Amino acid sequence: MNATMYFLINSLDVQRGGLTKASLTQANTFARMGFDTHILTFNFDTRYDTIRKQLIDQGLLSREVKILNLYEGLCGQEKPLKRDEPSETGYLDPHIGHNAFRVYENGLYVRYKKYRKNGKLDFIDYFNEERYRTKREIYDEFGIIRKVSFMDYQLNKPRQMVFYRNNNHAYLSKWVNPENGRAVRVNVFNEDGSMSAIYSNDDELKTAWIEQVIKDKENPVLVSDARNTDLLMIKVTNKKAAKIWRLHSNHLMAPFEDDSEIAPPVRTGFDYLDMFDAALVLSRQQKEDIEKRFGPKDNLYVMPNIVKPSIEKNWLGRPKIGRDERLAVAIGRYAAIKNFDHIIQAFELVVKKVPDARLELWGDGAEKENLQQMIEKANLTSHIKINGYAQNPPEKYQGALFSILASRTEGFPLSILESMANATPVVSYDINYGPKELIDDGINGLLVPKNSIEQLAESMIFMFTNVELALKMGKEALRKIEREFSEKDEEWVSIVSKALENRKIRS
Repeated sequence: MNATMYFLINSLDVQRGGLTKASLTQANTFARMGFDTHILTFNFDTRYDTIRKQLIDQGLLSREVKILNLYEGLCGQEKPLKRDEPSETGYLDPHIGHNAFRVYENGLYVRYKKYRKNGKLDFIDYFNEERYRTKREIYDEFGIIRKVSFMDYQLNKPRQMVFYRNNNHAYLSKWVNPENGRAVRVNVFNEDGSMSAIYSNDDELKTAWIEQVIKDKENPVLVSDARNTDLLMIKVTNKKAAKIWRLHSNHLMAPFEDDSEIAPPVRTGFDYLDMFDAALVLSRQQKEDIEKRFGPKDNLYVMPNIVKPSIEKNWLGRPKIGRDERLAVAIGRYAAIKNFDHIIQAFELVVKKVPDARLELWGDGAEKENLQQMIEKANLTSHIKINGYAQNPPEKYQGALFSILASRTEGFPLSILESMANATPVVSYDINYGPKELIDDGINGLLVPKNSIEQLAESMIFMFTNVELALKMGKEALRKIEREFSEKDEEWVSIVSKALENRKIRS
């Protein structure tokens, strides 16, 4: 099939959650099948060269997938250049714990210098005599100024931003409303300083860049993975482009019931649902719920997330794992919607029946400190350890007897997929969407009525006190992943083919 794939996501980084992993996996799938595959990103980040390298080194990104970034594209090709950090004449006052210094000249506070973990300069803030911040210079990893934000003195927010090539020539500037951070005028400049284009907001700039990237392709296929890229894809006018909308989350607001309101981030997608050449959800149940509410859709398809099992097996083909039979694990974002507090409350009941049981939590997020305090208040520090972002999830899953998910809602939880792919059964709340399509209750894991902390605890106790059965469930979990959720090549090709056919009809 002659198609060029473009996956739209606002940003990429190494430490990210399920949506980013799913986007990388689907891009890698198409690259492996021989498609010319790209990921388009739209955020300003001076670290993209490093991000690309780290994603490849960690096996998360195929070398055949091209990551294109809006700001790199506007800047254009450059010869490598490195500059030394500007020499400092003032007195440096360390800002303890922030890898930064306040700079004083003759008693006057004039600059704030922030450094990255690797010791390279990140940015410099400048201050006037009244201690108002006047501007911020952002540096790349080679010591080059890439962006300067000029501040509104009262609001301490940018009013104007200028973006630079490594020869100090501007390629882009933005006039910004400091009250909401939105650009009200965007100017694009040629190398000689002449203006090549003017846009009234960032979305116009982003859409124009997409149009430029795909203009010479015969069959460009756009896939919007992030809700802040939906409108960009919708506004693309190139009639050759097929448009695929992929939903990674529940489409409803709390309490996530059939009659709940449509969640604000996905409303744009639902407003334009009929104009997409294909719309994808991750589970059969979500497709049924959407069609129950909006009527049958001939462009709505189910395409679940997939995961490649990488578990080592012995010569008999059985998982070769050394598990801690008194350890459970939960991996995810430390956010209220993930209900890590339910897991902690349930584990408080577990240790009363299984005194040597232990739980490891892995993740990052705003709730981490609150969860740590909760653990300490319950005197569970010898039983529960809260950790940072899991760099190697398979290792964490393979070391535990089972894993736990207690979210309020999901799209199709990658944590369950990854756990099962590592022969680790999951104890999960029975929520929309995903757990019931992955977990066969009592066979390859356990489903618990949502928000039932006592039953969650009982299911964990069952696992700890029935180790052989838990290990058997893990083997069954791996078999299900290998059978149903490790490869979807044919299904993806079919959906892209249908999207290209629908493009002709809809245009």
